[in-house]
Amino acid sequence: MTMVLTAMSLLATAQVTMVTGVIKDNRDVPVTGATVCQVNTANCTVSDRNGIFHLALDQAKGTSLMVECLGFNPVEVVTDESTVYPLTINITPMYIPDEAFFDDEYDHYASGTIMRSSLTMDAFFTDFTEFTLYIGPYNTDLMTFFYVAGPELGASFSRVYFGIGLGMGYGNKNHNDTLAIDINNSAYKLSLGYDLISSRRIRLTPAISARWLRWRLQNYPGERKIPLTTYLSERDIDLRFNQAVAVAGLNLEYLMYSGTAGKGDYWSVGLSGGYAIKINQTPWVYSRGNRLTTDRQINLDPWTISLSISYYTVAK
Repeated sequence: MTMVLTAMSLLATAQVTMVTGVIKDNRDVPVTGATVCQVNTANCTVSDRNGIFHLALDQAKGTSLMVECLGFNPVEVVTDESTVYPLTINITPMYIPDEAFFDDEYDHYASGTIMRSSLTMDAFFTDFTEFTLYIGPYNTDLMTFFYVAGPELGASFSRVYFGIGLGMGYGNKNHNDTLAIDINNSAYKLSLGYDLISSRRIRLTPAISARWLRWRLQNYPGERKIPLTTYLSERDIDLRFNQAVAVAGLNLEYLMYSGTAGKGDYWSVGLSGGYAIKINQTPWVYSRGNRLTTDRQINLDPWTISLSISYYTVAK
């Protein structure tokens, strides 16, 4: 009886802190069977099926906790008088570094808006065969391929993406006898998409876009030494073809992080493929401010492709 009273007296006089908390993994799922010990002691407990634990700490031996579980990185937690209970302690699987604390389906949009700055190259395959009679085969051959490169600026709001872009194409100068021809391409783009998959490494975005494709064909102004008859018949070559198209497709991007993965700004490389249709069947044609009428059409291969390098800025 005396020994029991002595033990009860020692417990009453000891400075004991009752600690309670919950153990969760990187997906915020409770971890069952995690061992929680007072550091450098045999005073331990185990989390239950809900990840909850209770442990009485002897303050004379410190207030730090060591949390361990098979397959997870151990975590040491320091508590003091200001600690608020219950504690929430997160542990990460051993295959994920502690500094890269994210889930495969990391929510890039948890912090709000994401701004996108990218350099894109778009390619279309066109056919000006119907205009051969008017502008000659040497010109229509130059205009067979349409590709432009330029910046695109956009933003994502809760997985919905909106962007605007400008593309400038190649300048191709071709000499036909004594007449030099200069062709330039340009394009404007409006895009709308939804991020169907947005993991820490992959983004898959179905998107639709409207493109305004522009060709300009003109005499090369630096060379005017041509036969008089040619000059009289071709001096007004300054044609601007305009074709509007709509594209529906998929954009696949691989994400690359310059810092901690999933926690800040990042880069991506992307590949897009889509199906294009013409909005206007016959092109709008202008020459020195005059609108020209035509029943000829620019034939369009429906399949198009784009490449992009992008930088994403996460709004803080």
